Amino acid sequence: MNLLKTYFLYIKNPNEALRVMLRERSLKQACAGYFAATLGWVLFFNIGDGLSVPVLILKLAAVFAAELTAGYFIASLCGLFLDFSRIKVSPAELFCLVGSAGFIKGLLIAFALVSAAVPAAKLGWLAPLALAFVCALQLGYLTRALKRSCAIGTGRAIGAWLFGFLPVCAALLLAGIFVIWTISLLF
Repeated sequence: MNLLKTYFLYIKNPNEALRVMLRERSLKQACAGYFAATLGWVLFFNIGDGLSVPVLILKLAAVFAAELTAGYFIASLCGLFLDFSRIKVSPAELFCLVGSAGFIKGLLIAFALVSAAVPAAKLGWLAPLALAFVCALQLGYLTRALKRSCAIGTGRAIGAWLFGFLPVCAALLLAGIFVIWTISLLF
């Protein structure tokens, strides 16, 4: 099933769309979602910076690899949590589900374009709120999708995703601290 058919099926019948998406486990659709998230991140943090094409491609490649890696670990840890809860779900299904949630990060592109188009509005201080809003939307989507596909409660679904998200966020934070520490030693 292609991406537009999945989207229109989701608008028409979300439960059926989730069943179809999880049954097919399309790596292409998951990667499209991860790439949409990559565009959201890169444009959100770099709009108006005047990046050259090679630097933009390098940033897109690095963030795409980070998105795929994070999605892999989040899906694996979420699957581990659900397996401990005696709920059988495929990590490939969860990987595709996390990938489909990447389209929500496309909202970051809209915020970046508005803040670049209206610099007098000083929307830069709203960036943390925009990030929190998009992350909350993504967690809400993933929670509802997991509730629908596995027939579990809201608390268990949120716990499963947080069991996956928190270690990944901690690892990214530690990697960022290490990179900054390494750069400060070099200069």
